[in-house]
Amino acid sequence: MPSRNSPPQRSQDRKRKTHTKSRRGCGNCKLRRVKCDEAKPGCKKCISYGVSCNYDTKASELDLSANGAFQVEFWQESEKLQSSPVCINQSMVTMIDDSLKAATLAALGNEKEWKFTEEDLEIVKRFQSRTVMTIGTSYSAPMYRDSITVLAFSHPFLMHMILSLTLLHDAHHASSSSSSLSFAYTTLSLHHWNTATAIFNNVLSQPIKPSSRDALWATAALIGALVFAFVESPDVEQAWPLRASDPHDLDWLKLSEGKKAIWQIAEPTREDSVFRLLAKERESNPVPGWIADNDLSGLSPELKALFNLRPDSTVHNNPYHLPVIILLRLQSFIPNHDNVLNFLYFMGYMTPEFRILLEIKDPRALLLLGWWFKRVEVCEIWWMRRRAQVEGKAIAVWLGRWFGGEKGLAETFSRIGGGSSGNGTVGEGKELGRGGMNPFTEWWHAGEVE
Repeated sequence: MPSRNSPPQRSQDRKRKTHTKSRRGCGNCKLRRVKCDEAKPGCKKCISYGVSCNYDTKASELDLSANGAFQVEFWQESEKLQSSPVCINQSMVTMIDDSLKAATLAALGNEKEWKFTEEDLEIVKRFQSRTVMTIGTSYSAPMYRDSITVLAFSHPFLMHMILSLTLLHDAHHASSSSSSLSFAYTTLSLHHWNTATAIFNNVLSQPIKPSSRDALWATAALIGALVFAFVESPDVEQAWPLRASDPHDLDWLKLSEGKKAIWQIAEPTREDSVFRLLAKERESNPVPGWIADNDLSGLSPELKALFNLRPDSTVHNNPYHLPVIILLRLQSFIPNHDNVLNFLYFMGYMTPEFRILLEIKDPRALLLLGWWFKRVEVCEIWWMRRRAQVEGKAIAVWLGRWFGGEKGLAETFSRIGGGSSGNGTVGEGKELGRGGMNPFTEWWHAGEVE
């Protein structure tokens, strides 16, 4: 009888069975650490779970997920998904959570506390079928739809940004029927926004992996819409520029510079990018020549005097020069998904000098921003409207107080309108207002300013 401390006796003919670990399994099975039958073009486990199967021997296991091995096809109708949606959803949730956990561990060195749930999956579905189609232009939106969700499965910062933007879109839809529901959506949106920002900044502080570049640009595109859409309060008195100054004032403008930096890092027009078609959009929508031109011949004398525009004025010596020209060119457009880039030129080509004027609440700079808001507030794109409506009215109130009430402001509007007749023209018959009304007078009354 062996002693208590002695190891157990083993039979000499009993040997541990050896096995060879498969290196040829698909990306999903490697991610889930399950045995793959290596059937092609799709293994049985991937088929049973309703996900696409991918074999890519040139990429690492994590890169497989980033490059399409983990493409959950929940946006496609199929008999398999319809037959057992609960089981399939649970499997998808598990696989997405495993992928996000592995990605977080690789990027941050620790696992995330947050767990991806079936409720999150439903939010992602709403993003895929609705929210993403409001990002970019009518040309680029389908490209974002086909690419962003797949990237998010292996990039936690992008996943949180998707959840945040979609929940804010939900809040927008709920605002007309239930303020409490809208508030709940907004609160949860801000939670995901904070998490996404923390992870995103951490990733940017380290050497950028090539496999992360597309996800970085996708996140930047969503942040642009999110920051512009989020307005803390519909109360005009609590909106900029009326509220007390805050370091976060005009964050939506400052972000445009950050997006330019991300564009340089991510290079989304490179040949191996999923967003490479953006290069074609840029070619078909080149920067208008009039942005670089100094042609002031179409401006009225009153407008030139108000903004100190002279024959020798340029974007370099007059901060009002380019905003005025851009706004005049926009007067014939009604903003929509097809021409939205024309309206975004106002932000994208804003000079640091003009932005400083806005920060110090220069009246003429505010007048131009208010003019732009008045055009944008009727845009069909949801994330552009609310800020334009709320802060546009706040600017009207601020200017009214600055210029001594409606009468003083009306005189200023009249100067911009080309005279005291209120015919709404700024030069050479270009009409600004609807029905002959000066747009600034219309803007004033629309704000119901006392």
